[in-house]
Amino acid sequence: MLVEERRRRLLDALHRQGALSIAEAERRLKVSRMTIHRDLDVLAERGLLRKVHGGAVPNNGQALEGARPFEERSAASASAKRAIAQHLLELTKDAATLVLDASSTVYAFAQALPADGRDRFVVTGGLHVFRELAQKGGRLRVALHGGEPHPHTGSLVGPLAHSGLSEMRFDWAVLSAASWDAMEGVAYDATPEEAELKRAYLSHARRTVLAVDSSKLERSAPYRLAAQADFDAVVTEDGVLPSLKTKSNRTGRSTR
Repeated sequence: MLVEERRRRLLDALHRQGALSIAEAERRLKVSRMTIHRDLDVLAERGLLRKVHGGAVPNNGQALEGARPFEERSAASASAKRAIAQHLLELTKDAATLVLDASSTVYAFAQALPADGRDRFVVTGGLHVFRELAQKGGRLRVALHGGEPHPHTGSLVGPLAHSGLSEMRFDWAVLSAASWDAMEGVAYDATPEEAELKRAYLSHARRTVLAVDSSKLERSAPYRLAAQADFDAVVTEDGVLPSLKTKSNRTGRSTR
């Protein structure tokens, strides 16, 4: 098992249970006590948990990326997000329909979308994204897909969100992630509800893009979202990365 995968499993167990003992972590991961201590030390240094005698508890002073207040997330790496937004504008310039997630990175893209360009219909579950686009007017139409507001992310999630998407199809799905492991080529998110919703976005779009700034390479998040091969493009502040998607990936995506 890769080191970062092991640490993600530790975080997953911690946030599911509210606390995690060293003995329980040893049993779950089948590694030594010393290895568990090292992993917890690293995660504590990243601000993702707090070590206590005999184990660890969530660090309530610093939440996972996706659970931080939206204003705080939006202000972080702001120049990188503006650069990503410009790359996304070029990449999706021919799109008539878009589905956008609730992330602060995609919010920067929403801010940059012109109201006087081509006719566009945008669907989102992000309340901040919706408010930004709704006030633009012009040739830009926007709708919420429904669902219950997540207490941390400002995104509409749950069964109503998925049923609202069930009969829809988009030219592009534009989304971000809480963590991007470039070595594995895998994106992770901070909450299971967000990860599930974003996978639904992928299944209802003809083309898909993951937008992540370089700070996401240094973060950890517990919930697997998707692999790079599941996207038509990955965009960072430096530009568009080559696609790993195969012909079978392009034609074989579910349209549930």
